[in-house]
Amino acid sequence: MLSQDEGAKDSPPVHHEKVLLVHLEPPEIERIDELLSHLDVPMESVILSGIEELGRVAQMGEVLLTVFRVDGQRKRPDHDVRLLKRSLPRSIPLLLLIPPGLASKVKQYLRAGGDEFWILPLDSTAFPARFYVLLQWAQSAREEKAGKSWTERAEKWGLHSLRRKIGEVGKLVVSRIFHACSDAVPMESTGPLGGKWTEVRRLGGGSFGDVWLVKQKGTEKPAVAKIPHTPKLNLKFMREAAILRHFLGHPNVIRLLDVIQAEGKAVLIQEFVEGRTLQELLEEGLSAARKEKAFLQLLNVVSHAHGHSIMHRDIKPENIIITGSGTLKLLDFGAAKDLSRQSISRTVIGSRPYMAPEQIMGESRLASDVWALGVLLYALATGLLPFYSDNEKELMDSILEQAPEPPRNLEPDLPEGLEEIILKCLERDWTSRYENAGELSEALLERFPHFGTGRVLPQ
Repeated sequence: MLSQDEGAKDSPPVHHEKVLLVHLEPPEIERIDELLSHLDVPMESVILSGIEELGRVAQMGEVLLTVFRVDGQRKRPDHDVRLLKRSLPRSIPLLLLIPPGLASKVKQYLRAGGDEFWILPLDSTAFPARFYVLLQWAQSAREEKAGKSWTERAEKWGLHSLRRKIGEVGKLVVSRIFHACSDAVPMESTGPLGGKWTEVRRLGGGSFGDVWLVKQKGTEKPAVAKIPHTPKLNLKFMREAAILRHFLGHPNVIRLLDVIQAEGKAVLIQEFVEGRTLQELLEEGLSAARKEKAFLQLLNVVSHAHGHSIMHRDIKPENIIITGSGTLKLLDFGAAKDLSRQSISRTVIGSRPYMAPEQIMGESRLASDVWALGVLLYALATGLLPFYSDNEKELMDSILEQAPEPPRNLEPDLPEGLEEIILKCLERDWTSRYENAGELSEALLERFPHFGTGRVLPQ
């Protein structure tokens, strides 16, 4: 809450950065104040009962973020969103809290000016992640305008102690890394990105953005910048960061070094990791021990994701990097989905040979990741995919209608128990599979406690 220091009568007032709360109800105000209290940097909330009070804001110091509860009783709530956005400086993000009855109009409110949204009520798991990511993004833009370095910003925010409390706001985990610099397309640097990151060369790109090798001004240490094609993709990039906040400190993910605004775009700066994809290594040949160790690490990170109701939706060897020391990194969480408030996703996304039947039909869930893990384990055991065709329709039809060839028909020395586990992962009816990666991991290690030593999968 906005407050004054009664003991500082002879000292100049302290201008804390502020979060503007417009038309929120008491439980929502209390929840956001609780989240702000975890920050080491002084941060206060300013409470307005409605948009008509915005004139007060100019006398209240720096506003970092605005949170607005959409009023379903108003004739045109989207007009309120548009008015609020126009009344605030362009650099201040707008987070919309939307009553369930208005959920069908989310896109309308975002077009009116919302930068992020949350369908009420506020929860204690997924909402804090989105809130902190958006707050950090806003803080990053503010500090960049002031010319402060990442180190200064981290010191100001007390990120080291923050890690112990709520997770490290400034170093979030993101999904994708393009590691093969030798195969990148050289391009001339366009100058400092966000004022301090120098673009070295373009590493790759896709339908959502470009990836560049960068280095911080004054250093030679490489990093990777993920840049959206347009500010309209900011929501997707920030959502990805919020999802991956659940993986902070996990050894099998990539660290985010910075989140900056460049030309209105949300740019993710992540660590550069040397390694090769699992697909490349499999094509060259891997020992049984290395395959088993890699699969255990994969199970570990996917189990962690499922424990937080996060579905990856694109598990495949091309999205897995193995470092020189043997550490596995699961990449590309851009397709990931937070299912904490629902059980399925109706978006059709993924890589066809690894997609479960229900995923093809637009009803993916955690068990769909289990299918993908089963496909990968099948390939590790036999050297072949259970379903494959150059014709996409034939491939999808076979996944939807056919049972896979039992892996022991292809590899007779494979333990019968492992075949049972693989085939359970590949049940067409998702209710007959393991419910999540944690259950699969328990089943595998209970049956084969020595899995990882190279004595289960064939050489």
